[in-house]
Amino acid sequence: MTENQVALPPWLDAPLASLLAMHASLPHALLLQGPRGIGKGLLAERFAQCLLCEAPLPNGQACGHCDACGWFRAANHPDFRRISPLVDDEGSGKSERSRREIKIDQIRALGDFVGIGAHRAGRKLVLIDPAEAMNMPAANALLKTLEEPSGDTVFLLVCGNAGALPATVRSRCVPFKLSSPDAALAQTWLQGALGGEPSLIGQWLALADGAPLRARDFAEPAASAAYRMVLQAGADIPENPVMKSAEGLASVPAALWVPLLQAWIGDLARVSVQAAPVRFPAQAPRLRAQAKRTSLGHIMGLAQWLNRQTPILEHPLNARLLAEDVWLRYEALFSGA
Repeated sequence: MTENQVALPPWLDAPLASLLAMHASLPHALLLQGPRGIGKGLLAERFAQCLLCEAPLPNGQACGHCDACGWFRAANHPDFRRISPLVDDEGSGKSERSRREIKIDQIRALGDFVGIGAHRAGRKLVLIDPAEAMNMPAANALLKTLEEPSGDTVFLLVCGNAGALPATVRSRCVPFKLSSPDAALAQTWLQGALGGEPSLIGQWLALADGAPLRARDFAEPAASAAYRMVLQAGADIPENPVMKSAEGLASVPAALWVPLLQAWIGDLARVSVQAAPVRFPAQAPRLRAQAKRTSLGHIMGLAQWLNRQTPILEHPLNARLLAEDVWLRYEALFSGA
């Protein structure tokens, strides 16, 4: 790492070294897959910069000083393209079909880039992150490119859910699998990044399934406030009025609090089958008390309904009505409704 480079989280050092060892015989398409929130995108970015660097260090790392590294940092390297999701607004931006996805036009736009030679007489890189955000037309369009790859173009597909990619796309990529970092390493890194009480750091990591970058996001003020509200609401219902919870969370973006409630419900399901909670371990007594008042069938029914709401979380038609609907359904778990 040079003075111009941002340090990668330490658990990505070994994977980067493994990728750099493939430099001489790099496949035309790599599928970097692993849990969400461990830094797959950061790794892919650094690897791309290393491949484009014109004065790499002896270990293959990017120098951070050459023209190519400067262009890469400024996001205008002529031999690099990043494909990320766009918002599908369906006209108003508030329809239930609104979602973030990678569309076919974005993939088709790569045609000229892939078809011509590199500007700097090296490789060309295409980074698609997250690859599972490609809709089916986009995935099919990419497939045609992967079937007839240009000799100097490398595709880096970053994916948190490889099963969401068509098998035809997966089969044309060489998989590179990453796993969550060691718990002690993640705790140490997050403690250094955030400070604060170690017990609180442990709560964020538990909620994030051990993924440090997700845990760091949970510690942001808005997400932290949503966490406290969901924790309070989940523990208080059914004793306290459900509308109190709905009113408090109506002003919080649904994309923040609904995943937290999903995590709480997931732990409620675990406890109902005599397993230990993993996202809210400190709330085990309360979860067990609630589990005795409902059934696994009811819990899973609500979990499945919440999963179907995911596409509208960024643009709910009415945030208050969504909050009321969700918490009324949660309250109904304990009434036999």
